[in-house]
Amino acid sequence: MTLFKKRKKESVAIPFLISMIITLLLVGIPVFNLYNRMVTDKTGANGGIENNIFKPTDANETTLLFSYSPNDKSLRPSFLILRTSAMNKSFTFIPVSNDMLCGSTKMGDIYKKGGIIELTKAVEKTFETDIDRYMDLNDEALTVICDSLGGVSFTVPDGLKGLNEGTQYLYSDFILKLISNPKYAEDARTVATGNLFADMVSGTSGSRAADILDYTYNKVINMVETDITSIDYDNQKDAIDYIFRSNSFVSTYRVPAGKGTEQGFTLDKNALKQLKADSGLR
Repeated sequence: MTLFKKRKKESVAIPFLISMIITLLLVGIPVFNLYNRMVTDKTGANGGIENNIFKPTDANETTLLFSYSPNDKSLRPSFLILRTSAMNKSFTFIPVSNDMLCGSTKMGDIYKKGGIIELTKAVEKTFETDIDRYMDLNDEALTVICDSLGGVSFTVPDGLKGLNEGTQYLYSDFILKLISNPKYAEDARTVATGNLFADMVSGTSGSRAADILDYTYNKVINMVETDITSIDYDNQKDAIDYIFRSNSFVSTYRVPAGKGTEQGFTLDKNALKQLKADSGLR
């Protein structure tokens, strides 16, 4: 009786197994072929899948205003406009002097009294442009950014407190000392700030900067005053990543031209037109 039952189970199992194999062949092969055609259709000549390729538009052209206020409030702040263009694969830095006038008031005084929000309004009015977003940095936040970019080779002038003269590689702590140095004349310091950050971005490894983009943003965003939201970051992340990963991105700086007086520095209107044409400010 026992032997009969075992044979009966085997006789049922074999046809069932055969039917399962036939079903898998009938269903599985067409599904696999369909998937293969879908992948093949999305594959370009370079062998990569194209459905995630980023294509820049005008929406990826942004103007940011950065201010840096040293933790030591006896030191001068620094102001920097950054124009980012994914379409041109470029970063353009425009340093703003503490002595630049908005009406009859210096930018440095506007910032001290009204912070980054009032400074943004003054920069928009003076440069006749729109600032998309702003970020107010302290020592810790600027250190993270400089370390992420990897520092820069720079020629330090003579007579600056805590710094040696000559061409040298500056890491974050020395960069902070340089741009806030009380012995640095304001006009020269302004030019140096634009030059330094443009060169630092230009000299960085684009793929490395792209790879740690999320880390840098998440680290800095909790240290600063800013109107940049997580939605803003998500909207522009692919554009920044696209610029950094290109083999031909350009990082430059443009120094605003004008006339210096005892009251301060007045931006020249004709020079502003050229600056806007060169940098893409709108």
